[in-house]
Order: sequence, then structure tokens, then C-alpha cells
Amino acid sequence: MSLCFIQILFKNLFIAGVFVALSCMNCARIGTSCCTHYQIILTTGDIQRISDFLGHQNFFILEPPVLEDIEPDYDPFWMPMVLKPEGVVCVLKRTREKSCVLLTETGCSLPYDRRPLICRLYPYKYTEEGILGIDTDCPISGEKEWGCVLDTLDMPTAKAKQWISLLYAEVRNEIKPLHEAIP
Repeated sequence: MSLCFIQILFKNLFIAGVFVALSCMNCARIGTSCCTHYQIILTTGDIQRISDFLGHQNFFILEPPVLEDIEPDYDPFWMPMVLKPEGVVCVLKRTREKSCVLLTETGCSLPYDRRPLICRLYPYKYTEEGILGIDTDCPISGEKEWGCVLDTLDMPTAKAKQWISLLYAEVRNEIKPLHEAIP
């Protein structure tokens, strides 16, 4: 067992006699994750991976961007890359409460390798050039060893860098408007 894993194990708490583990789902339930209040931009690669798994494409929509709901909002080049000529972006559908339609009581209904790249990257903050840090809204951002926590959650920096490369490559390769590329 690695020292990192042992550190994380001991950071879990007993509250009122109940073991509370570090869990991204806990944050999703209280509305402080990428699963709520964000417009999750989809690439055509994301759409293909998700539709291959779900067997349909009734999970995304083209809509005007809501600037305060767009991630990554800290990359000045992001919006010009994802905004369609019609002034819309392709995003995951959301409920009336602004939760992702793929979010269930137990977490995302998609296997990890089928989730949108933006979702896989949360809580990392990034640009096309690389990782900037992690979102300060994520509870682990206050931890000195947040990288250790992300490694334990199978979200190491090396994987994040690969996902960033794939995300920006897919966005840059989208030459046709989405409505022409998807039947």
C-alpha cells in the first residue's frame, strides 16, 4: 500500500459514528461539482463515445452559451474554438435544476471512459498548454497533497495531460458544423 493511499485513508472522517469517505459524488449531491450548474461542451468525439454506449443521441443540445456556466471559463481561447457560427454551443442536456441529465443518485451513468473529456478533467484547471492547478471549489484544493488524492482517484496528472491533448485536438478537428456532422 502506498504512502499516498494511507494518507488519504486517514483523511476520511468518522462523523456521528458514520464513516464518510472522500467522494466526488458527495459534491455532486450538494451541487459543487462539474455535474451541476455547468454547460458541459461536447466534442464530436464525446458524442460518438457516449452514443455508442447509450445507443442514442438524445443527451445533447445546441444552445446559446451561458458564459458563467461554461468550462473552462479561464481559457481565453476556449469560447472562440467551441462557438458554432450560429452562435450556439453543443452541450450535455441539463435538468430544470441545471444538473446533468446523465447524473444519477449513484453518480454519472456513463463509464469513466465514455464521459465527456471536460468531465474527466474536473477538478483540473487547464488550457491547451497544460494544467494550471485545480478548481478551488473542489474540497481537495485546500490539501497540500491534492495530486496524491487525484492519483488515488485514478485521475493522475499524466492522464489529465492526455485528456487535455485529446480535448483540444477534437475541438480543433471539428471543421464541419455539428448539424452536418451528426445525422
